[in-house]
Amino acid sequence: MKRHDLIGARRHPNRESGQATTEFALILFPLLLLVAGIIQFGIGLNYWLDMQRIANQGARWAAVNNWPPDCPRGSSSCSSPNTLQETLERQVLTAGLESAINIEVCYPATTKNAGDPVKVHLEAPFTFLPILGIGTITLGADATMRLESSQEPALGGLITNEVLPTC
Repeated sequence: MKRHDLIGARRHPNRESGQATTEFALILFPLLLLVAGIIQFGIGLNYWLDMQRIANQGARWAAVNNWPPDCPRGSSSCSSPNTLQETLERQVLTAGLESAINIEVCYPATTKNAGDPVKVHLEAPFTFLPILGIGTITLGADATMRLESSQEPALGGLITNEVLPTC
């Protein structure tokens, strides 16, 4: 080995130090996009799970309490301020979900008898971070339960913590 080759190697011992910085700069942006995508997926999944929980609670409440006893089928506006839709909307707001959520409570077309299904459907927009370029998608949650009883729930102590809506 020649002497001037050894001298040159000693003069520039960290010759490739800029290469690591360049490689890191090239991989940083895709890596941050991947991490942001994973975080947004987790937020979207949590959003959907909250919607599903609220739909299950609404369907269970409607099935047990046979709500509404005398509202016409498909009517979402009763004269009472304690309608099931308004209760579910309050739960949506306290869960931190979008206020532009669509809530539907469906009963069978015939008279409500024990065992008939009651279905609660929630639908709301979910907006991803604009940096990901995905935009807004619509998430939905459904819950179907069977009516417990065809009789009106008694107010004399059988239901202790629920306020029945009157239409």
